[in-house]
Amino acid sequence: MADKFILFNDEKVDPTQLMMLTDLVQLIMEDNEVKVGYQKFGYFDPLEKELNVSFKWRHRESELYALKSDCLLYGLGYAMQDQDAIYDMLETEVRHRKFFMQLFVMLEEQRLMRLIVGSRPAARKFFVTRQTLKRQDNASQLTVYRTKKMPTDLLFLQLEEALLTDNVLDLETSYSGMVDARLRELLSRAFDTLTTADSADIAIGMMYVIDELLTRDMLNDYYYLPVKLLEDIKRFKEIKAVELEESAGESGNVETEEVLTNSQSSDSESGSYMQTEIREGRNSRIEAAGGRAGSDSDEVTEIMAGRGKSTAQKDGDGIDISEEVGEENSSVIIEWRTPVITPDTQVNYSLLQKEVLPEVRKLTSIIQKTIAHRSENTRTRLAKGLLDKKLTNWFLDEQKRLFYKKDQQSKELDATFTLLVDASYSMENKIEETKKGIVLFHETLKKLLIRHEVMAFNEDTFSSDQHAQRNIFDYLVNYQESLSPTGGTGIASIKAQDDNRDGLAIRVAGEMIRRRSEQQKFLIVFSDGEPSAFGYESNGIIDTHEAVMNLRRQGVFVINVFLSQSPIDPQTEATIKNIYNDYCVFVEGVENLPFIISPLLKKLLLQSLR
Repeated sequence: MADKFILFNDEKVDPTQLMMLTDLVQLIMEDNEVKVGYQKFGYFDPLEKELNVSFKWRHRESELYALKSDCLLYGLGYAMQDQDAIYDMLETEVRHRKFFMQLFVMLEEQRLMRLIVGSRPAARKFFVTRQTLKRQDNASQLTVYRTKKMPTDLLFLQLEEALLTDNVLDLETSYSGMVDARLRELLSRAFDTLTTADSADIAIGMMYVIDELLTRDMLNDYYYLPVKLLEDIKRFKEIKAVELEESAGESGNVETEEVLTNSQSSDSESGSYMQTEIREGRNSRIEAAGGRAGSDSDEVTEIMAGRGKSTAQKDGDGIDISEEVGEENSSVIIEWRTPVITPDTQVNYSLLQKEVLPEVRKLTSIIQKTIAHRSENTRTRLAKGLLDKKLTNWFLDEQKRLFYKKDQQSKELDATFTLLVDASYSMENKIEETKKGIVLFHETLKKLLIRHEVMAFNEDTFSSDQHAQRNIFDYLVNYQESLSPTGGTGIASIKAQDDNRDGLAIRVAGEMIRRRSEQQKFLIVFSDGEPSAFGYESNGIIDTHEAVMNLRRQGVFVINVFLSQSPIDPQTEATIKNIYNDYCVFVEGVENLPFIISPLLKKLLLQSLR
């Protein structure tokens, strides 16, 4: 396990910023599985596929540029490093190891920045910002340590200052002139290093000069080398190499009668041959959360997925979607419920239906007239086609255009809709008005004979922990019964409950609508804020964004209807746009929802005409 640093504050991570950095890292590393985290020092963890940026840049001038410099340095730089050279360097015997390792990292970072800027000139502005902030930190720290008796820290900061200011020739320390001259000569080589081994050689050479003169090691950390992570990576590679070698050896062996005899005598009573479990070669970092041991009844594919015969992640059609819920939702337990229809529910639905009926009639009439117009519209005065009954153009038109054609557009609306409703507690003061918008959708689609689904989602806050998070889907209107005269009554039963795991809900509903046969597929998400659930705060926005993008790539239109009873602040609006891009509608004052829903539905339906 890599070294982790504890954050002694409860400052919230800006999810928009995190999503922006994640997009950058995934782009430059060409890997959509890499995540971004915040730690005391930045580094890339290939086993966890996580790039950590340093939280020391937070609330600094040009914070975003500095964080992007971390992404570039550790994202691109990792591939430019020779891991074997680092392992060789770590085997060097020195007295002051902390000083030695930080010196190497400082030299290596300078090399990597130079190479990255050489291959990607656009990155220069980010590293200029980084160097400026580092020079500011270095200057303030030098002022402090010159008055304190911390000679090793002071020496390191003097070496760093010489590199940051490109002024190695003026380097002066508290040691002899001969020592300074030797340090200047070695440090000047840092501007011409090409490989990790070059950086290591300079660091080792400087230790030969200064190691015996130092009286104590450094007290503070300015640069970080994840030694424990490097050991894990080396061990992981060694295990993989052994596995590959054994696999190659097994595939090349020819079984003899003796081998077969030995294998038969080793069979267990259950028929399993050499049933063992190898633990030492297992990478605990990548084991599935909440996994269980397999059994003889498990399918091979299920065992490989680490889930056995788990049935906790099924969609509303009863299909296992465990592979589609995403890494952030791997411990989720999905529970489906259908509403209990009572006389009060029926009465409440009738009242909602009555309120939106004028809008339903108006919208239905517009769509039906548009269909009729498009199917009946004709093009006249053509050179070929059907002969027009009016032949006056024979005398009036020099080109004798006497024919016409009917437009070939279909009268059908080849579309399906899924309405996904955030039923978290924050929706409590908006849920009644939201019901009107949903009933408007449902009744209009029903009259136009367009099959659709309506479902509400929430996460049970009180039963959720790090091992399992119970997510509840209320199946209010299902696809097969959506055109039934009595369908939709369950919409009146929606209640605001606990948390909202939007990314999961979009993935679940998206898998269901994706399988429908209609040409146009629309997923409308009604929500009133950012995703918020157990362990989902920092990565929820990214998970939701990924869910939206994945569905759009598969031809599903995902649109967010954002509900608010007060003016929407610019930061919240920017976050929602980052998740859904420009496919979002902002509603200030939920009582206005039916009047905003009507033109939205009209636009989507007209788009569906083919």
